[in-house]
Amino acid sequence: MPQLRKAQETDTDGRGLLLVDALSESWGVRPRDVGKSVWVHLGIHRRDLV
Repeated sequence: MPQLRKAQETDTDGRGLLLVDALSESWGVRPRDVGKSVWVHLGIHRRDLV
């Protein structure tokens, strides 16, 4: 299962969940019969119109 980790400067991959974590309010992983699903909750920010 995917886990959040800090990629090294020389790594060519391993930053996907770092981006998901930075841009979302919450996220998680669910195992499936074949593979897995990553779910994400994104916040919606509105400006009040005056």
